Amino acid sequence: MDDVITLVRRPVLPEEDKEYREIGIRSFGNGIFHKEPIAGHEIATKKVFSIEPGDLIFSNVFAWEGAVALAADSEEGMIGSHRFMTYRVNEEIADARYLLPYFYGGPGLDVIRQASPGSAGRNRTLGIKVFGGKRVFLPDLAEQRRVADKLDNAMDQITQLTHMKKASARLSVQHSDVLFRSIERTAPLVEALLVDNDFTEVEPNSTYPITGIYSFGRGLIKRPAIQGDDTAYTRFARIRAGQVVMSKLNAWEGALAVVGDDFADTYVSPEYPVFSLIEDVANSEYMEHLLAWPELWAKLTPRGSMVRRKRTTPATLLATEVPLPSLSEQRRIAKQLTLARRVADSGGAQVEQLSTLRRTLLDAAFSGRL
Repeated sequence: MDDVITLVRRPVLPEEDKEYREIGIRSFGNGIFHKEPIAGHEIATKKVFSIEPGDLIFSNVFAWEGAVALAADSEEGMIGSHRFMTYRVNEEIADARYLLPYFYGGPGLDVIRQASPGSAGRNRTLGIKVFGGKRVFLPDLAEQRRVADKLDNAMDQITQLTHMKKASARLSVQHSDVLFRSIERTAPLVEALLVDNDFTEVEPNSTYPITGIYSFGRGLIKRPAIQGDDTAYTRFARIRAGQVVMSKLNAWEGALAVVGDDFADTYVSPEYPVFSLIEDVANSEYMEHLLAWPELWAKLTPRGSMVRRKRTTPATLLATEVPLPSLSEQRRIAKQLTLARRVADSGGAQVEQLSTLRRTLLDAAFSGRL
């Protein structure tokens, strides 16, 4: 490694009346990000070093998970903490554009991990001397450039598409927020919901298909069925399609959902209160979107310390004021939001596919198949 890259440190002594911009590095080869400007007097006691375009930079704390980046012209004049190791590439034998993916997603990542002893996280600090002594096997410079050209082109397109799909998802969330905030009529949820727990006594020799709830508005989840004699609960609540289920413990972070047909006749524990819709007041599709609205979750957040040990009661949910227009207006809004969500879900699936494509390209690049 010492023949391929050379560690270069450029100490900076911060001036009190000057502003500086620090960099950070995302893991898994996701590049450099810029921190907010900071005054010199705020970093006067820190060890910081200047960054120059062309620097191959490793986070010595998270290099083992691909926190490697190549500084561009946009990083000129910026600084990094002592945790960022800046190397210059020996251009006679290596191309920095090849080395970057080689280290964050190719054979070089194993080299980094071998030089980063420890279990995980901050215990896996990159050992500079050990790293420098490691052997790497690189193709000739012409082949490196050929592979780098192909990877650059493909990765640029993947990055652009990924940003577009994620931006679409953010717009969907913003669209939902704007729609709900524009509704003039509000009312407590007690006008739309009724507590409706259909409790079943747990029988030791019976089997119960169990349902849970994801946080952050991601809906219900099927859990493994359990035998009655394998639980301490003495009763479960059976749920039906169209009902609303809430997690007492995590409602404040979006653990609420409308029951779909796939979850009908499954069971939840007493920690999950169940409600029925008042059908001449509330539309189930509208309620599904409303329960996924972060502003509603914020109203359910317990006050004080130890938030994660506090529970949201059914009474708290029913007393919560929400946008509740007429049924016809609910249906109109729900139709818009469902369409937007389908587009966002499609984009999310495509982001996963792009992530898989990215890994496939890296594998091909460093196995002679690109």
